[in-house]
Amino acid sequence: MNQLQEAIEDFIQRARRPCLCEPGEPPIALTPASFQMGPSGSGLLLEAWDEKHNLSRRVTGLETRPERGRLMLKIERFGKKAGTLALIDQAEATQFPAGVRHRRQEFQQRFARFLRRQFPVYSLDELSTSPDLHQSLSPHFPRALLRLGTTAWAAIGAPADRLRADGVLSFGLIWLDYLRRREPGLRIAGLILYLPAERAQTTCLRLALLNPRSAQYRAFLYTGDGDEYETDPSDHGNLDTHLTAATDCGGRPSNIMNPEAWLEAQVRQNIETLDPHLLPNPVYGQVPAFAAADRGVMDLLAADRDGRLAVIELKASEDLHLPLQALDYWLRVKWHLDRQEFPRNGYFPGLSLRATPPRLLLASPALEVHPTNERVLAYLSPEVEVERIGIGVEWRKRLKVVFRTATKCHSTY
Repeated sequence: MNQLQEAIEDFIQRARRPCLCEPGEPPIALTPASFQMGPSGSGLLLEAWDEKHNLSRRVTGLETRPERGRLMLKIERFGKKAGTLALIDQAEATQFPAGVRHRRQEFQQRFARFLRRQFPVYSLDELSTSPDLHQSLSPHFPRALLRLGTTAWAAIGAPADRLRADGVLSFGLIWLDYLRRREPGLRIAGLILYLPAERAQTTCLRLALLNPRSAQYRAFLYTGDGDEYETDPSDHGNLDTHLTAATDCGGRPSNIMNPEAWLEAQVRQNIETLDPHLLPNPVYGQVPAFAAADRGVMDLLAADRDGRLAVIELKASEDLHLPLQALDYWLRVKWHLDRQEFPRNGYFPGLSLRATPPRLLLASPALEVHPTNERVLAYLSPEVEVERIGIGVEWRKRLKVVFRTATKCHSTY
């Protein structure tokens, strides 16, 4: 047992930011004032605490050999149930696959505990983070199936990661659609989302533009302090958008080596080939502006001959997130249109803009359309009129439309 204690003490002494992690629970930072350890039968009693949590476990051995940034411990829970506990150096573990795996496992367990607390009468029939490339399901988002008789819900959780949290709804709709096709005997009412409170706004704004006749949606927020609460997606703050005076209404992008920039140049020069109803001039780029500008998507704003706006989203390669990223931009254009801000800022001079919501055109090379795009688009509100436009493979030489598809909404669930 001296060797076990020495291994633990040595790890803590070497670590720059040691913490104690139990799956499903927040990590507890270890300092001399918040941690103690002593003999307990044939093992060690390990205790740690902070302002909100305390943990006491009997350690019986090492689960694995010490690794850089991580030490896994065997523990005995109440009732003599076996378990594991991780000592993590937060300054090191994020750089290594072991730390990534542990964080995923920890979040999956937290997600499962949330589902059991909030939906106690439902059985948790499925819980997974296994990647499924065929169905485009990501290991970063734990997903679940809740069942009560012949009624069920799909569920998905978003980690508190600014680079990933906004992607949860795309994967959630893909998961919901997959379960409905896989389980024809179940009435899968909709999708439950578990979101980090500080990164939930984008997802909630998107939820408000989905078709309530296709599925129900319930959004729950969680905080770093362990709080969890349901939120109303329709009441989620102001848009991160602003409209500057009209300046960009033509010309050739400077970075023509970028595929999206090249595609934009072709569309600008051949806008009536893309859609014969559109006016050839003016065509504006990247208006309105908002914080999530680095999306790898080119945004254009044009108008029909009868004054209806058209949002054009261009993508030269497959993108699973294209439908909802396009929805972000469409929402902002509609927001400014509703407030009659385009004429006041010099856009479309001499043209009387209609108050009708904009059309949304998604244009990509025909062989570069992600197979899940149509599934996600089918869940959008009928208010968002979407048309997918496939462009011929030789688009760098000349623009040729090879297909047009108007998205059909799902029928009532």
